[in-house]
Amino acid sequence: MAEKPLIVVAEMAARAGKEAELEERLLALIEPTRKEEGCNEYLLHRSTKEPGRFVFYENWTCAESLDRHLASPHMKDFLHTVSSLLEEPPRIAGYERIA
Repeated sequence: MAEKPLIVVAEMAARAGKEAELEERLLALIEPTRKEEGCNEYLLHRSTKEPGRFVFYENWTCAESLDRHLASPHMKDFLHTVSSLLEEPPRIAGYERIA
């Protein structure tokens, strides 16, 4: 059976006064992530109503590709150091396409 593509939506809210720093850290993830095998899309969005709220829309060829991404050096570093910039824990949800 072929692996199914995996969609991930990751939402993060910056701590007050840390919006620009969080945005900078998120933008730094884009180039190395887009070069990863299995990454179809890695798109960062900022809320139009809450400038400190960010959402990544990610499209991976399969769950294995996402696992490799999460184990990559740039993600390990980000995940290890980002908590001081966040108002709350990130909300991360995975989806599979059904239609």
